[in-house]
Amino acid sequence: MKPIIPFALLGALLAVGAVKAAETTPVGYTVTTCPSNSDTIVGLPLRVSAAAAGALTAAPSSTTGTPDLTSSTAAFPAVANTHYVKFKSGASDGKWYPITANTATTLTINLNGDTLGAVSGDTFEVIKFWTLSELFNPATATSDPLTTPHAIVASTSQLAAGRRTEVLLPNLTGVGINLAASTTYYINAGIWKKAGSGATDFGADQLWPDSYFIIRNPTAVASPTTYTIVGEVEPNKFGIALSVDPVSKQDNFIALPRPIDIALNDLGLANTAAFVDSTSQLAAGRRDELLVFDNALAARNKAASATYYRNAGIWKKAGGGATDFGTDKIPGGFGFIIRKFPSAGGTVFWSNAPTY
Repeated sequence: MKPIIPFALLGALLAVGAVKAAETTPVGYTVTTCPSNSDTIVGLPLRVSAAAAGALTAAPSSTTGTPDLTSSTAAFPAVANTHYVKFKSGASDGKWYPITANTATTLTINLNGDTLGAVSGDTFEVIKFWTLSELFNPATATSDPLTTPHAIVASTSQLAAGRRTEVLLPNLTGVGINLAASTTYYINAGIWKKAGSGATDFGADQLWPDSYFIIRNPTAVASPTTYTIVGEVEPNKFGIALSVDPVSKQDNFIALPRPIDIALNDLGLANTAAFVDSTSQLAAGRRDELLVFDNALAARNKAASATYYRNAGIWKKAGGGATDFGTDKIPGGFGFIIRKFPSAGGTVFWSNAPTY
């Protein structure tokens, strides 16, 4: 089942001009069915409501490393290591960075190797990361898929035989393609645990706003579960860093923070450095590719259901000949892969603008 948007939110999205004029942000929910004995590949189509907003009153202390941002906001709450800054204007419009320290008027951010383009006057928001416990409350999870109030069925033990629903995070630092998941979480005894880490509570572990995760229901979860997320619509541009390896193809595990289906033509990838066009329809001429998954298909470790690429100025699909597939849509909140062709550069940035 693809995500849905309630009519109240849909109306707000359609009236986006009025929304922006009033400086309000719509709030709503999406729902995704997670079948039994299957991987459901999803992201965070809605965000936690912004905790603060402001404008820079001076240039950042540095353009690299961990610069300090000084703002017009009178008093920031304690947001270090739990929130991120997302710029709303200027050269860094759409980009986001984790906050590592803060005072009442300054924020220290980690650029993670990027170069900051923000200047005095640029506006931004401060937004909390979703955590496992906030998204899926472990205290309410049951071991029965018919009674658990969210997507996660509680495991009966830490042993593999007692494991029920798992949340798998992709390997965001690995090199290459078809990378195995880096981390596996599950709920047991009222807390979030991590495979191989004993009885430690990992409920405060954070989920990145632009990366997908996998909800895995085994055969022991005999009925589908439901992933529901309630939050705020991302109303502005969103910047996504794509990793490129100089030697091998590189998978980037993406989920856009958008609650609606998005056509390939509306992704903002065409004719940018973020997505290199192929030189032909042949495998040898293929460059960057976009792989999508079918969440309605019940399967674990599922292969991509379609592979797209750009050639001759249009979106094409592997096995689809010269047809233009630019109107094909990625369902809102679903995960996909951008597979980058080998190239120098390390990281390229993609700016996705809302279509609502």
